[in-house]
Amino acid sequence: MNEGTVAILIQWCLICLVWMGSFDLLLRELNLSRRRMLAILVAFLVCSFVSWTLAFAPVEISLSGTIMPLLFSGWLYVQIPAQRRRFHLFAAIVMAWILFWLRWIFFTDPILLFWDERIILPTVAIVAAVIINRRGVSQLFCLLLSIVLADAIYGLYFGKMSGTCQLGSEFAQDLIWSSLSFWFCFRVVWLWICRWIGWSHAEPSKSDARRG
Repeated sequence: MNEGTVAILIQWCLICLVWMGSFDLLLRELNLSRRRMLAILVAFLVCSFVSWTLAFAPVEISLSGTIMPLLFSGWLYVQIPAQRRRFHLFAAIVMAWILFWLRWIFFTDPILLFWDERIILPTVAIVAAVIINRRGVSQLFCLLLSIVLADAIYGLYFGKMSGTCQLGSEFAQDLIWSSLSFWFCFRVVWLWICRWIGWSHAEPSKSDARRG
C-alpha cells in the first residue's frame, strides 16, 4: 500500500464513525462537539488529498502532516490545567526523542523491524502516553505532539545528509493517523468500561487542583 493511503482511509473511517455518534463519549471528554470534530477531520482529509506544502528551501513542510497537527496540539495544550502544562510538554518532548531513537534504530538495523513500523511506533507512543497521563486530553496532546516532533527531528537529522528535508511526509501522516485511530479505539473502550463500573472521569475543579 502506498504511503499516505493509510492516513486517508483512517480519516474516512473516523468521519463515518464520528457522524454515526460512535465517539460521542470521547468527544465529551475532549470538550469537542460532533460538528467541530467532523470539521477538523474533513479539513485534514482535504489537505491530505491535495498535499499542500510550504517550502522554505531546503525544508518542505506539509500542511496536513505538520502544521495542522501542531495547531490541534496547541488547542489541546490550552485545555490542560495550567499547573500541569509544563509537565505534559516535557513528557511529549521525551516521548518524541524515544520515537526518533526507535526510527533511527529501525533505519540503521532493519532486521529489528519485526513488524510494520506504522504499528510498532504508534503502539509504543500510546503505551507511553497512557503510562504518563490519566486524562484523555493530556494523553492525546502528548501522543500527537510527540509524533510530530519525532518526525521533525528525524527529518532534520537525515536532511543534513541528503540536503533536503521533508516534514510531515505521507509516511509521517500514516504514523499520526495510525496512532490516533489506535488511541481513539482504546480510549472509547476504556471510557465505556469506566462508565459501566461507575468510575467517574470528571476533571478536578481549580480549587481541588490547587489543594493537590
